[in-house]
Amino acid sequence: MALPPNKMTASISVVKIPLNRQGTHNNYICGETIFKPCIRIPSMVNIRNLPVATVSLIALNLLVFAFGFLTDSNTWIITNFGFVPDSIFNTDSVNTSRQSYTFQTDPRSLENSATSPLIRLISSMFIHASITHIVFNLAALAYIGGYSERSIGTARYVIIYFLSGICAALFHGVLASYFLGSGQTLLIGASGAISGVLGIAAAIGNRRAYYWLIFQIIFAFVGSVTSIPIAFTAHIGGFLAGVILTKFMAKGQLHWRREPNRMDEGGGY
Repeated sequence: MALPPNKMTASISVVKIPLNRQGTHNNYICGETIFKPCIRIPSMVNIRNLPVATVSLIALNLLVFAFGFLTDSNTWIITNFGFVPDSIFNTDSVNTSRQSYTFQTDPRSLENSATSPLIRLISSMFIHASITHIVFNLAALAYIGGYSERSIGTARYVIIYFLSGICAALFHGVLASYFLGSGQTLLIGASGAISGVLGIAAAIGNRRAYYWLIFQIIFAFVGSVTSIPIAFTAHIGGFLAGVILTKFMAKGQLHWRREPNRMDEGGGY
């Protein structure tokens, strides 16, 4: 999510993947466009079975937001730990125009902040502007994260999550600083990393996840001319990173997922 100067606006990034349930087994997902063979995935239908990394990421995001909300310091957290593209890609602009992306309503502004841009790449992934913003992002993470983590393993999942979030911010940053003229606009939210989690599912075999990517590309073009305060380019960067990293880090597992299975003839999901 991108925040225009002096304005906090929530980004709602919802990842929806319809499930095609064959027969009466509601906890099984089959279909040529998703998983081969038919695999039981309780984490996508029962939140109590979410694996450890997904639960930990959800908890960490909630803790950061709760701290900012309860201490009335969320604006300070955003200004000091949100990612500013120009801080990496156009440092001269940042040095001369710092106040354009600080929140004047909070006396603790970015003016006195010494937070490294590299730290902001990570910290911005755990910052949200509103309850709506965090609820939709974490609901998406809970929905698809369990399957993705179980599919490629916890270690790979965590690595891809963080690298996707970083790639999402950098991809958005390059476009914002050099092409869109919005390099001084703060970027916050977990949606870039969560897009990478969806990219894991796409790499494993969920081809319809690519439809979501197409919509993000369309929205990115629309947003560039209508000033929609959502960083669709970060979603695109995160998704592509998730796909590429998964294909690179889990080659053997991806091959197993794509073995032929007669149960999924007829397609759909």
